[in-house]
Amino acid sequence: MPDETVEQFLDRVVEVLRSDKRILAAWLMGSHARGTADRHSDVDLWLVVRPEDKDDVVADWPQSADRIAPSVLRQRVFGSTFLHITPQWRRWDVSIGVPDDVPNRSRAVLKPLFDRGGLNDRLGPGGTPQAPDPNRIVALATEFLRVLGLLPVVLGRAEYVAGVSGAGLLRGLVVQLFVEDVAVEDRGGALHLNALLPPERLQRLAELPAVVAGRDSVLEAHTACARLFLPVARDLASRSGAQWPSALEDALRSRLRTELGMEIP
Repeated sequence: MPDETVEQFLDRVVEVLRSDKRILAAWLMGSHARGTADRHSDVDLWLVVRPEDKDDVVADWPQSADRIAPSVLRQRVFGSTFLHITPQWRRWDVSIGVPDDVPNRSRAVLKPLFDRGGLNDRLGPGGTPQAPDPNRIVALATEFLRVLGLLPVVLGRAEYVAGVSGAGLLRGLVVQLFVEDVAVEDRGGALHLNALLPPERLQRLAELPAVVAGRDSVLEAHTACARLFLPVARDLASRSGAQWPSALEDALRSRLRTELGMEIP
């Protein structure tokens, strides 16, 4: 169905899901619920079933999904979430929950497709921006410091191709940190940074140096990522009450200073 519209796809979604009486309600999530979708947007769905039916609905989901559209890729992630890609490369995701999950969801970021359990009225009012998650900040900072600590090994062994990969990891961690600092109710997915991040943050990401497999380039890229990441990470840790990995940072500073004569912010 190469010319199928999103509306036609959703009509079939509703038809198939309604026919399964175990599914009490279904909502659109993501950009299609927010009204910000474009032709590149995937379709995100949230279904609610009775607790006693959940395991069976999850187990039966591959067959249910095939009634909606065949998949060239279907992955089960996070227990009861499925990712799909159709032969026409339509990307659609489904998460399956239970009624007790409903009050923790916001009506501001969900659009009902059908509701035969009266659950839509139990959604939270919404409007509360996401705060930085201290556990997430600690995890990002710890991983950043760990990867940066491999730089002396990379340069010492002249493993510059590996260094390019390391710089890519650090760049990705900078992006994730910047996203964590955005105070909106629904931050959405990874592929709409232009609409999510402040222009000055986007500009700073765009100005990170390109990396080639050479000593100077790898060193410059790692240093640039550290200049961008560490001040923001410390500020977020302070604001959120996160436990900053000080011992790891101190050990890293000593190692970089001793091995490379390098100082980080």
